[in-house]
Amino acid sequence: MTAVANPAVAAPDATPPREAASKLSARRGAAILILLAAAALMVNYVETMLVPALPTLVAFFDGVPYTTIAWVVSAYLLVGVSTTPLFAKLGDIYGKKRILLVVLTIYSVAVALTGFTPQIAAAAGLSRFDAVYLLIAVRGLQGVGLAMFPLAFAMVGEELPPAQVGQAQGLIAAMFAIGAALGLFGGAWVIQTYGWQVAYHLVIPFAAVILATTVVTLPESRHRLAVRLDVPGAAFLGAALATFLVGLSQGPAWGWGSVAAVRLGALPIGVPELFAVSAVLAVLFYWRERTAADPMIHLERFRERNLAISYFTALLVGVSIFLGFVGLTILVETPIVGLGRSVFEFGVLSLPTTMSMLVAAPFVGRAISRFGPKPVMMLGSALATVGFLLTLLFGHTYVELLVTPIPVFVGLVAMIIAVTNMVVLSSRRGETGIQTGMAEMFQDLGASIGPVLVATILASFTAVFATGVVGPNGPVTVVLPTMAAFHGIFAAGAVLALTCGVLATFLRNYRFAENGERSDTTAVVAGGTASPSATGGAAPAAPTD
Repeated sequence: MTAVANPAVAAPDATPPREAASKLSARRGAAILILLAAAALMVNYVETMLVPALPTLVAFFDGVPYTTIAWVVSAYLLVGVSTTPLFAKLGDIYGKKRILLVVLTIYSVAVALTGFTPQIAAAAGLSRFDAVYLLIAVRGLQGVGLAMFPLAFAMVGEELPPAQVGQAQGLIAAMFAIGAALGLFGGAWVIQTYGWQVAYHLVIPFAAVILATTVVTLPESRHRLAVRLDVPGAAFLGAALATFLVGLSQGPAWGWGSVAAVRLGALPIGVPELFAVSAVLAVLFYWRERTAADPMIHLERFRERNLAISYFTALLVGVSIFLGFVGLTILVETPIVGLGRSVFEFGVLSLPTTMSMLVAAPFVGRAISRFGPKPVMMLGSALATVGFLLTLLFGHTYVELLVTPIPVFVGLVAMIIAVTNMVVLSSRRGETGIQTGMAEMFQDLGASIGPVLVATILASFTAVFATGVVGPNGPVTVVLPTMAAFHGIFAAGAVLALTCGVLATFLRNYRFAENGERSDTTAVVAGGTASPSATGGAAPAAPTD
């Protein structure tokens, strides 16, 4: 019997191949976007709930020095900054889903272990005081999770229709804001009520669901580089970043000029030695990349105007975020000079700012889709600069601090979204993983510099204050930073935000065409010359200055 085709059910024949491929790509892009948004919410929740609660860890671990507790954050950033370019490059070579699963698995296991570190340490015979070092090690493993974002951002650029990439970035930024709100408000309440271990235990199911969903639903990326991993280059870069960050984080405690602050056996170690080793490793990395057949990073990309400005802007934005966040946290929670409020009260105070970020982020994404990232970056710079100045001039009461940080963080979020889109628009085919990874690395490097800069400014402007308590030897006093220190922090933030706006004026603006396609003609490079460039299969379109 001969079968007769029924036109009513011949969907494959009725759908043009290009339209079918477009629908499949949209579904793949939607899956990536949902998973990335969920991961952004989870990671930002974990990080924001922990930072304001660091003082409680001092008491929990039997009075361990605050300089040691600071490594709970520093270890996360150190490992994240050092390994993000490596995992991003691996994603470009071996497939972004495959490497994303590795990263998510490491992060999920580390999150699951974090809340149990006191029990694991006790079982291993460690005291509560020494158990903090196990916590620091596990937090370092969590730092690997930072690599999930450049990997997923690159996949979004490959799969979503080009005109929707900017909006997708806005949605993801909104999830960061929700995570921040949950961390500062809900997470802080859980820590204050039930302890930091319970707060971590509650994250385990979400991490497991995200990992399992990624395995089942996420498609593998379609674009790969037919190159080998530059292992020596990756090692030199990671070691250079790691030694630099160790020196940076230990500078306030060891002394910036101390050449023998600690000893490793018979070997004296200080900040100058660490910076010197980092410089040597950086030179070796440069030499390796100049001579390698398949370099880890094509150094000539740093001569491309858009990428170079985007990287430096990401660094400045990373510093500015922590100037604002850490500066406000200390101002709100410090007694006498500041408001003397609790961690939970700081979370409540932060709600208007986080909700404003949540509302603004999707509109920022739409604006980038319509106008390109350059004007959005300039607008974000203006908002953040004005916000820092308002906080400097008027941020002295609880009500004032409810309002003045709003333009600061809305502006900074706008710049983050704009920078990521500028990098995606300016990257060559198959290089979006490493290029977005570099942008993430510079932003995280800035996030590492920010707290050190805050600590340096606070230590430079101190005074003795009366506590109002009379002890056996007379009135009890305490040394605290003065308001001049906080003014210096917010002034520095304003200068950095303004610098980002000035740099943005030198960008070559690209936007996606209204039909969702990008032209195949030009990409930004040094000197304004044209070269092939693409993300997901097409080159940036509609250059507008």
